Amino acid sequence: MNKQLFKRPLAGARPRMLCRASVTTTTTVTPGKVVDLKLWKPINLTKNNLIGAQGGETTRNIDGVVYYVSYDASKDEIVVVDRKLGVRFPAAIDDQNRIRIDAASPVPHAIAGFNVEAYQPVLRADSPSAETINGRAAMIGFLGIAVTEILTGQSALQQLASTTGAAAAAAAGVLTLVASIAPAVAGRVPAAKVVANETDIFPEGPLPYTWNALAEKLNGRVAMVGTLGLILAEQFVRGGAALL
Repeated sequence: MNKQLFKRPLAGARPRMLCRASVTTTTTVTPGKVVDLKLWKPINLTKNNLIGAQGGETTRNIDGVVYYVSYDASKDEIVVVDRKLGVRFPAAIDDQNRIRIDAASPVPHAIAGFNVEAYQPVLRADSPSAETINGRAAMIGFLGIAVTEILTGQSALQQLASTTGAAAAAAAGVLTLVASIAPAVAGRVPAAKVVANETDIFPEGPLPYTWNALAEKLNGRVAMVGTLGLILAEQFVRGGAALL
């Protein structure tokens, strides 16, 4: 009888399998919204590096834009903000553990504390907020001048020429600026939003018709012109004497 030979696989041998790596290019950032991370901007940082080597907070300067990146452990999320503009970018982690942001969809973001870059839209002399803040100071200043004239008989120019009057005017201006940016310093609103704009939209309620940004700006203009007019009238009509 011929013996049949049966080939058996070796004990340690395993069947060969064809493996292909699959790359995940989409993720769900918000419920019901799937995005393609290939379209998002990488910021040259991985989540592991951020949490480990960087201690949970770092910055990245990309194309002249400084991104402040931090890790919120309580929510297990990455926070990427541009403090200069006061905005936050949606962030996600791709399949290679890199942090990517949606640079095209920033949202307003409040930043507690004071940062010169963040407050440039308010502090610049040519910014839309400058007129409103100057108007606020003028309204307070006009009220102070009028009350002092009635109580002391000193004209507006006499008050401003004195050491006490000049110090009071400077203090009123500084305090007005501090009070205006206080909500942003406290982290309640973005720095660029500390002064309302007449074109702002009020999605949570009806548009105010009396106490609104336009009314404040107009009142500030009246106060600035009124203060100058009071000084000129007292000097050229009253001979330097108080008008009130």
